Amino acid sequence: MSDPKKRATEDLPLLICIAAGGVFLAAIALIAALTDIPAFPAALIFLIIYCVAVAAAYFLMRGQTAFGIGEKERAAIGNLMTETMRGIEQPAVIVTAEGKIVWSNDAMQRAACSDDTLAGVNFGSVSKTPVSEIAAFSADEGMRIEISGRAYLARAYEMSTAERRYYLLILEDRTELDAAVARADDELSVVAYVTLDNLEELAQYARVSYREAANKAEELIKAWVDGMEGIMREFDRDKFLVVFPHKQLSAAVADKFGVLDAVRGVKTGDSGMSLTVSMGMSAAGANIAEREKEAAAALETALQRGGDQVVLRTAQGLEFFGGRTKSSRGRTSVTSRVVSDRLAELISASGNVLIMGHKNPDFDCIGACIGLAHFASRYSGEVKIVVDRTSRNFTVCTDGLLADPAFRRRELFINEADGLDMIRSDTLLIVADVNNLAICESPEIASNVFRTVIIDHHRKAQEFESEPELTYIEPSASSACELVAEMLELSGVGKPESDGEGLTRREADIMLAGIMLDTQDFTRSTTARTFAAALYLRECGASSEIARTFFYEDLSSYITESRLGAEVCIYRSRIAIAVGRGRAASVDPGNSRALSAARSADRVTASKTADKLLTVRGVDAAFVLIETDGEVMISARSDGSINVQLVLEQLGGGGHFDAAGAQVRGDNIKDVLTRLKSCIDDYLSQ
Repeated sequence: MSDPKKRATEDLPLLICIAAGGVFLAAIALIAALTDIPAFPAALIFLIIYCVAVAAAYFLMRGQTAFGIGEKERAAIGNLMTETMRGIEQPAVIVTAEGKIVWSNDAMQRAACSDDTLAGVNFGSVSKTPVSEIAAFSADEGMRIEISGRAYLARAYEMSTAERRYYLLILEDRTELDAAVARADDELSVVAYVTLDNLEELAQYARVSYREAANKAEELIKAWVDGMEGIMREFDRDKFLVVFPHKQLSAAVADKFGVLDAVRGVKTGDSGMSLTVSMGMSAAGANIAEREKEAAAALETALQRGGDQVVLRTAQGLEFFGGRTKSSRGRTSVTSRVVSDRLAELISASGNVLIMGHKNPDFDCIGACIGLAHFASRYSGEVKIVVDRTSRNFTVCTDGLLADPAFRRRELFINEADGLDMIRSDTLLIVADVNNLAICESPEIASNVFRTVIIDHHRKAQEFESEPELTYIEPSASSACELVAEMLELSGVGKPESDGEGLTRREADIMLAGIMLDTQDFTRSTTARTFAAALYLRECGASSEIARTFFYEDLSSYITESRLGAEVCIYRSRIAIAVGRGRAASVDPGNSRALSAARSADRVTASKTADKLLTVRGVDAAFVLIETDGEVMISARSDGSINVQLVLEQLGGGGHFDAAGAQVRGDNIKDVLTRLKSCIDDYLSQ
């Protein structure tokens, strides 16, 4: 049956039209009877007025009717939506921007374990998570929260009225799903590769007892694996594959892999040398095969960082544990020869070769690049070194080299802009004396070249964004020049100058200066291979007297160094820290040449000051901070008891166990000093 009230509403416009028509007809009759106005014109005028009036009335009434119907329908739909939302299984709640609950469904009340209405209650008291934090995440992403011991993924949808803003929160219960994922993760085991680091060196000094020490270390590792409910299999001499349940990983991490300290406690022979172990393990990967592959890469990273540590791959990235002893893992001549052969193949297959080191190059960086350019020129017709030619170190050590007309005609040294113009699809980039491409001479060139080679002696600080064609990172080497000199000698490319194709005397001088710089005149981080490299360079005509002249400093640097030496404090009873202002801080920023020279001088000054502070009795490590133009340079040295690389890694720096550096931009020197002390405290507390 039809609704009488609704029918009357629908007929109202028709009734109005009829009434209006009657009124107009009566008006026309009266006009015709009582006046002299002709009936037809009067009727025509009233007809027009009638039509306009009827149309206006019709549309007015229709609009009012539609508005009334729309309001009712919207109210009905709103009630329907409310009832639907109230009955769904997912908890839902409407809150104000301040977090006050104005409406919640039944599922929300059950989730909150509440028998009473939640209206008026602040959502933060229900979930311990403010609404503002949930609203900061996109609805697609959501935020994980906890209510009454269960895990939910909360998604916020903004709703606004003229007066205020609200949020509709839809909660998805993830408790069972998270438990299932955790169970699956536990069932998918952690894979690890384990190797004893320094057995070759131990064999040289303790031929009888080193095997006994290796067996003892293996027993300790096996006991640790058994405690982890895992299995261990030896796949090569003193190299093991380990698999253990994922659920045991958190305990190992909490213990900071104490097995490292246990193995380090194994001594050999009268020298009391310690055995060390490196591990690469992976808890990330869809299957065992992927985790095995990641574990092998993690072990390689551990060895490139100097060994005696664990590198753990997780879904969040790499984590490092240990690394608190100086690297003693040696390389062999076979390694250098294999690297040389592989590098020659890569150069031969390239259209051109670009070589560069790190920003603000030192003698080791410049010497290594020059040695590599000599190597590459044998296999490629177009070889260039990308370098800042305004650098003080560059001008000091290459003045004699560039005085040779034959060398100058090669136009070996180019700037960043010219290097970018030379990039082709078959360009090979060789990076020397640095493995963090963010601080190389031109990160833009590095990001645009498809094929890269890394040759460095610093500990690897982080993963590469794209895997290089060849990586030769040897923290046991004293310098990059040592590595390159050995490659030149073993490959036969750098034979003595008398043969016409070897290193020139001036090239050898720069490479020898690089070794002298990083070894402090052969007093630090030297091995038999260091002296062998120096002997080879001497055979090429290098002179230590000429190389020594590269280190002469001007009076301004000497004064700055003296001031730094006077502003020293002793921290934690055995760490010297000096703070000062460098020359670059007072140079006009618009004078790029003077600024570059001042920066180079400040860096050398910081290094020399740190070296001198380390000679003070009772000082185990020294940190020198110099404030320059908008950044703070840090130079660190250690006697081998403190890993300064691990300390400065926390500030974005890197280097070696006993020599490292960092550059911190954006903070004043007081803030950097506070951060440095915090990093030192963290290191010493481990």
